[in-house]
Amino acid sequence: MIASTRQNLRRTLAERYRQIRARLSRRLGSDSLADEALHETWLRLGKGGELAPVANEEAYLIRVAMNLASDLRIGEERHAHTVELEEIAGHADEAPDAHRAADAKLKVEKILEALQELPPRQADIFLACFMHGASTEDMAARYGVSPRTVQTDLRAAVFHCARRLGRKEVFADRGFKVSRE
Repeated sequence: MIASTRQNLRRTLAERYRQIRARLSRRLGSDSLADEALHETWLRLGKGGELAPVANEEAYLIRVAMNLASDLRIGEERHAHTVELEEIAGHADEAPDAHRAADAKLKVEKILEALQELPPRQADIFLACFMHGASTEDMAARYGVSPRTVQTDLRAAVFHCARRLGRKEVFADRGFKVSRE
């Protein structure tokens, strides 16, 4: 029975493991990474289709292990960055500084002034939807109008408040009118 290329490569890896591991450790600068890469190489050689014949089996095994070591390092770096980002997000200072707090207070005051300029239904819809999470269907039922009318009132209220805050290009800067209800 003729041995397959994969079988020959596995046999070479088993027979010359110490020499291959020593060369790989020197190139990678890490014994543990060399061990892990050779383990992955062994597993990969155990599965898959037939390989073409290999002229220098030891060089082929080292090249495969080097590529797998590179993949392992990339995976570890991604994991390290993910953990680092999670740690940073967990320690973020969410308390606003004095400038941000004053700016937010000013914006709230401007919005409240803008809401007083709106008809009562539009102001109520705005507050109910944004502050209390009411749906357009709930507001439509409350006022006896269609959900589309509620959406139109809400859009007009948002546009009016945005203009009062000095924001431009809200809703593609369409000229919505405040209803007179």
